[in-house]
Amino acid sequence: MELGTVLLVVAAAAMVATTFTLRTRLPAGAIDLLLAAEGASLAVGGLLLVGDVGVASWLVGPLVVAVMAPLHVRVLFAGEGPFRT
Repeated sequence: MELGTVLLVVAAAAMVATTFTLRTRLPAGAIDLLLAAEGASLAVGGLLLVGDVGVASWLVGPLVVAVMAPLHVRVLFAGEGPFRT
């Protein structure tokens, strides 16, 4: 199994665990940091699977996904979001 595939699977499993089990138990700042790290890991895993990746993709991709992952979870699980708890 390739490193990129392993990283994608592990990061996705960690994101699911963080979103559904840890989100209600840990402070919001800790959850945001975890989701950002897991999102960046997802991006790196995807980049490892792509053949010809430029330097800009390695810099911008993980950063964008690290910022968007916590925002995405906050929107989906907000008080008025579709998966409110």
